[in-house]
Amino acid sequence: MNNFNLFLEQNVEGLYIVEKGDTLNSIAKKFTTTKYLIILDNFLTEEVKKKDYLYIRRYKTVYEVEPFDTLDSIALKFNKSKEEILRVNKINYIYPTQKIIID
Repeated sequence: MNNFNLFLEQNVEGLYIVEKGDTLNSIAKKFTTTKYLIILDNFLTEEVKKKDYLYIRRYKTVYEVEPFDTLDSIALKFNKSKEEILRVNKINYIYPTQKIIID
């Protein structure tokens, strides 16, 4: 039995089967994550299709970067370090309207 079948049998948290009408954006919103992290975690090169299997990491908060936000101001607002925010999101910088994970 392969690992995916084992995940399905054990109903492992984080495994999601794409449903009709799902997009990466709608899935990210549903599970409080970002489209970018779903793409990275699943090595995706194209939009998902019905019945695709995805690994979804779940987080507590998704924050949309506002104009004039800095890493320092966001870190202070959520009592996190800049380095932690960058590491969790697998990014090197932020920009307005970007959605980032605060975990």
